[in-house]
Amino acid sequence: MIVSVRNMAAGAVFSVLLCGTAFAADNGELAAAIDKVAQDAIAAGESPGLQVAVYKDGAPVLVKGYGSADLELNAPVNNDSVFRIGSVTKQFTAVALLKLEEEGKLSLDDKLSKYYPDFPRAADVTLKQMLHHTSGIHSYTDDPSFPEEAPLKRTTDEWVAHFAKMPKTQDFEPGTGWYYSNTAYFILGGVIEKVEGKSLATVLQDRFFGPLGMKHTALDDEGAIVPGRAAGYDAAGPNQFRNAAFISMTIPGAAGAMRSSASDLARWNVALFGGKLLKPASFKAMIAPGKLSNGQNSGTVMPKMEGFGPFEYGYALFIADVDGHQRIGHGGGIFGFSSSLNEFPKDRLTVSVIANGIGKGVGAGKVADRIERVALGLQPKE
Repeated sequence: MIVSVRNMAAGAVFSVLLCGTAFAADNGELAAAIDKVAQDAIAAGESPGLQVAVYKDGAPVLVKGYGSADLELNAPVNNDSVFRIGSVTKQFTAVALLKLEEEGKLSLDDKLSKYYPDFPRAADVTLKQMLHHTSGIHSYTDDPSFPEEAPLKRTTDEWVAHFAKMPKTQDFEPGTGWYYSNTAYFILGGVIEKVEGKSLATVLQDRFFGPLGMKHTALDDEGAIVPGRAAGYDAAGPNQFRNAAFISMTIPGAAGAMRSSASDLARWNVALFGGKLLKPASFKAMIAPGKLSNGQNSGTVMPKMEGFGPFEYGYALFIADVDGHQRIGHGGGIFGFSSSLNEFPKDRLTVSVIANGIGKGVGAGKVADRIERVALGLQPKE
């Protein structure tokens, strides 16, 4: 790994952040503006609680918790609170696969059949297509059985065998379309386990969480006692909170089972975008738009989303433009929680927001969007 004076300085800054107190650098006015956005979101009932971590030019602007981590116990959110982060998990899965490719242990051009020969169409699908969501593998979260099966606890291979028997396993011919597939990323976690001969939780801890000092981060286990664990809430609208439905963390797996904190996720982005995790060629591949079999970018067939301009998808990272500012990142949503982790590399800006609420008008996404616009000096959206 590349270690520079700049990266060492960043590590020293993070040691200050993780003490559990809010910290603002010289950007006092910016910190105050971001703080107001977060406080207004809590006052408007957009989530019971929030964690916010914003960095500019390698220095922290604001790292702070807001609102309630547990509405029944009236426990406040602080910087040591722990939240589930949903699909932000996927980029950790992608980086683990890229590391294994760098070490010669696998190739992203491998067919899925090398690891799961019995999965439908496995001989026609590559790991790279699975990372890009161009494999056509049907997402189990779209299967009618998903909500009823969410409490079930199974091993990785048991879930993969179950997904192989879904009524629908393929949405389109591999390489001809784009559709977000949690199944694909779940199975990629199984590939990592087979290559490493260890659980995914152990692989991620040994390769990333431990070395980077991400003390609040792990592949979650609902049975574990986790100091500072925030309760999650589903919502029909602002201030309309209910305790989230139960889900076994064996079902999201490599697609979305991680728990973390905003400061830990910012630490991850500093390492990832600072060149400490991947070789330059691997990182370049990770943030490059996916390709279809005909050579076109996958963005040409990606669905249009209201309120969003054109975007591309690399390896577990969306690549988009925000009023002339490149944004690279991902959001996450899982029962009771939502998250957003975005990097603006040309602006040297990181914005991490996690909420213990999800639903209509509730969650991390819109709050993060408002914070990003403030930090970039852009006018608010209408």
